[in-house]
Amino acid sequence: MVSFAFQNVTTPPLFDLFEVGDDGSASVTNAELAAARSKLGNLLDLLPAGLLIHQEQGIVYANFEAARVLEQSGESLVGRHFLDFLPPECLDVQGDYFRRCISGREMIRTKDCVMQGAEGARTPVQISMSPLPWEGLPVIYILLNDVSALKASEERLRLLSITDSLTGLFNRRYFIEESEREIARARRYHLPTGLLLLDIDHFKRINDTYGHTTGDEALKAFASACQKALRTNDILGRLGGEEFGVFLPQTDADGAALVAERIRHAVADIRLSHDSTAMGADSRTVSLTVSIGVAAGYGGEPGVDALLSRADEALYRAKATGRNRVVRADQPIP
Repeated sequence: MVSFAFQNVTTPPLFDLFEVGDDGSASVTNAELAAARSKLGNLLDLLPAGLLIHQEQGIVYANFEAARVLEQSGESLVGRHFLDFLPPECLDVQGDYFRRCISGREMIRTKDCVMQGAEGARTPVQISMSPLPWEGLPVIYILLNDVSALKASEERLRLLSITDSLTGLFNRRYFIEESEREIARARRYHLPTGLLLLDIDHFKRINDTYGHTTGDEALKAFASACQKALRTNDILGRLGGEEFGVFLPQTDADGAALVAERIRHAVADIRLSHDSTAMGADSRTVSLTVSIGVAAGYGGEPGVDALLSRADEALYRAKATGRNRVVRADQPIP
């Protein structure tokens, strides 16, 4: 974080650039602006943070970085107001900080915000404000530190922590966390919930026959087929190997079974091509089937762990009775 401050400096009223008339209007002269730029030199334009020098009526100086973030030239920013470049969700909070700094002479330390440039680009920034000890009209500086790269890096790390790198689906830990959130919501509003456990049939045979590259393509195609068969609020995750989970909010046992059948048919339509000569395989296409165990509850009962256990038992029965089928936990054992 770059800091910029003046300590115990006695200066002429150099930054009293707005002349307030009898009617309360304010104006700035080119001569005064030129004097300010001459006094500051090029030093402020070298700062890696955006700098605005601001009086109550508006901006009197903007360095190159501030002009870049706000998508205007420094000259064009003179007379504009910092608050003009805030999106609605930041306006009240930052407006309060600005008033506390300009009127109450309070230093405002680093605050997260978004600035919206003249062309509409939104830039995440960290903002600091501090009064300057000029005589005359109150003057403050505002630092805008562009944290776009930092935020993008944080988002990449967040995604890495919650997703399976091969399929892009939620990993097991995050799948369970999201499912638990939905279970809590079901308890609050007395809603039904469904959970599916899916296991690709004979997946080891695919790896052994066609190679791990084809196996990876099969997992990605399977994940894509599942996503297309689900609603946007359904939760899909890879729980490990060839096993996947689907949490279905506001879905009873009948509805969950219908979704499971839809997924089963979508998976049966998958066809993957591969280099048959490389592995000595006979077929040039790979097809998939899936076994699915279905469990459901109401009002958040049973919890996620119990639903997973019941769905796992149903999945075991699906595999034991021939695979490529859907078995419900509430179905009687034949």
